[in-house]
Amino acid sequence: MDAVANTLRILKGLSERPMSADRLAELLMEEGFSRSPRTIRRYISALREAGFGIEPRDGRYVLTEAPLRLPLGGYEALSALSVLESLAERDPAYGEHLASAAAKLRRALPEESRRFADSGRVEFDLEFASDPPENPEVLDTLRRAVYHNQKVRILYHSLSSDTTRNREIEPVRVYYAQRAHRLYAYERSAGDYREFRVNRIQNASMLPDKFSPEAHIERLKPARVRLNRKTFMAYGRTIIQDPQATVSPLPDGGAIVEGRVASVFWTVRDLASLGPEAEILGGEELRSEFLRFLHGTLDKYS
Repeated sequence: MDAVANTLRILKGLSERPMSADRLAELLMEEGFSRSPRTIRRYISALREAGFGIEPRDGRYVLTEAPLRLPLGGYEALSALSVLESLAERDPAYGEHLASAAAKLRRALPEESRRFADSGRVEFDLEFASDPPENPEVLDTLRRAVYHNQKVRILYHSLSSDTTRNREIEPVRVYYAQRAHRLYAYERSAGDYREFRVNRIQNASMLPDKFSPEAHIERLKPARVRLNRKTFMAYGRTIIQDPQATVSPLPDGGAIVEGRVASVFWTVRDLASLGPEAEILGGEELRSEFLRFLHGTLDKYS
C-alpha cells in the first residue's frame, strides 16, 4: 500500500508542475517516507506502464499525457474550450498560460466531446483581466534577489506602452502599498529607477551578477511617523515600507516608526487613509507631498 500511495503522491506532484527525481524524493519525505532516486524511477516506470506520459526534460520529469478523461459532454467541452482559447488570443499578460491550459483540457477530453467542440466555436463577450493575480514564485524570487543584492531579469507587461519585454534590473526593495506588491528597482539600460507592479511581472530569474546596494538605498526617502495605540497595534512597522524600520514605543501605547521609503507617492496615500491617527514627524519630502495631497483634495471639494 505504501508503494501505491507514493506512486499517487508522485502523480499528484507532477500534475502540478515538472519536478526532478530529487524533488520528488523530498516530496515523499515531507509525507514521512524516505525514497531514493532509484525508487522514484521505478514509480515513474509504473506510471508509464499505466498509460501516463512522463518525459525527462532539462533534468526534470514532465507529465505530458494521462489516460484519464474529463467526463465533459459536447456542449460543456465546446464552451470551456471556446472561453479558454478566445481569452488566450486576447490577454497580453496570461495568454500563453491560457493557451497551455486549453491544450491540456483538449487532451483530457473524451474523443467524442473533442470532436463535437471542434465542429464549432462560440464567441463570448469577454474582457481579459486588467489586474492579473500575483505570482508567488515571482514574488519569492524578487525577495531573494533583494536580500542577496543580485540582478534579476524580468518579463514585464507595461500598461503605458502595452508591451511585454525582458528587462534587466537591480532590485532595491519589494513593498506592499495600496493593496498591491510593488518592486522598486534600478534599470541600468535606462539609467533610472523604476517602479514595477509585481502582478505584471510574468517571469523573474536571478542572474549571477551582484550589485552594490548602498547607492540605491541612499536614494530612498526618510520617513518618521507617530502612530496612536490603536493604529500601531493594527499596522505596526509595516506603515513604513521598510523591513528595517525601527520602532520607539510611547507611554500611551503608541509608537514612533522610522525608516526609509521607496515611494513617497504611495506612502502619502497610505498615511492619508489613517486620518488623524498618524502624524508625520520627519522626512521633509514626505511631509511636503502629504500637504500637497491634502490641499489638492480639499480644493476639489471646496
